[in-house]
Amino acid sequence: ICSGTGVTFTATPTNGGTPSYQWQVDGVNVGTNSATYTSSALTNGDVVTCIMTSTASCASPTTATSTGITMTVNPVVTPSVAVSASATTICAGTSVTFTATPTNGGAPTYQWKLNGTNVGTGGTTYTNASLANGNTITCVMTSTATCASPTTATSSTITMTVNPVVTPSVAVSASATSICSGTSVTFTATPTNGGTPTYQWKLNGTNVGTGGTTYTNAALTNGDQVTCVMTSTATCASPTTATSTPVTMTVNTSVTPSVAVAASATTICSGTSVTFTATPTNGGTPTYQWKLNGTNVGTGGTTYSNAALANGDVVTCVMTSTATCASPTTATSAPVTITVSTTVVPAVSVAASATTI
Repeated sequence: ICSGTGVTFTATPTNGGTPSYQWQVDGVNVGTNSATYTSSALTNGDVVTCIMTSTASCASPTTATSTGITMTVNPVVTPSVAVSASATTICAGTSVTFTATPTNGGAPTYQWKLNGTNVGTGGTTYTNASLANGNTITCVMTSTATCASPTTATSSTITMTVNPVVTPSVAVSASATSICSGTSVTFTATPTNGGTPTYQWKLNGTNVGTGGTTYTNAALTNGDQVTCVMTSTATCASPTTATSTPVTMTVNTSVTPSVAVAASATTICSGTSVTFTATPTNGGTPTYQWKLNGTNVGTGGTTYSNAALANGDVVTCVMTSTATCASPTTATSAPVTITVSTTVVPAVSVAASATTI
């Protein structure tokens, strides 16, 4: 029996007449002189016997002792079940296996429950790859252990933390994409779902840079492509790496501006109007500053005219270029020196060989 179970012992007499009974447990008198004896306080190894006193005629002897009944009393045990999970904080879609560990289970059976609803196949494990955030898992074990009380036990609840899967990405911006040769350009990575990311910069597919959020290069050539591969540490990043869209560089070669000045005449008479014309090279849409003897004159156009030039006057033009990658941006023409002759008044005299003839 199990400890605390009530057991009734019944005496069946032979040649007892109208017998009386004395029950004994381990040789100690118990009972009430009844043909039955009931006890719920038996312990393991207790021996129960009954001594019958016969009133039958000619009974000899008058008493008889039964064979002893030796009791096997098993202690009451309390079943329990513990559940462990292969993981409790997961990414959506991750398969999790829950394992039941019984105590006082005998050869137990199991009923798994998801949010209180029966699931699983009754085995010691339950696996699910479709868990949602906040899902709860429990296991109800039915024990077959001797003297299990109660026969069922429910595990503690495991609450799942399920994080959504995120997709990392990285965008790269450049301080400039159309540059002059030798210009330093800084590229900056901006992560999405990066966690605490690391970076690998690439120039035309070859690793460069130091792995930081920026990469700087002053030796780019036309058509160079810069990309950045980011490795994300964000929870549930899938995939863990992301590659930026390439930044393609336009690198222009440096050009040297120059300006030539032509004069409508360089040797003139005083008061003659002279027009000077500027011809640019690598000027883009240039602007001009004319100079007479080093002093600014003119209106900034491609021509400059003057009718008051003096002998030895020097005319130059400073052009400011807007051409892409002009270096330097200004150029000064060769000087044009003007020779101005003084105005003279012609006269004629007549002489005769004789005035009286």
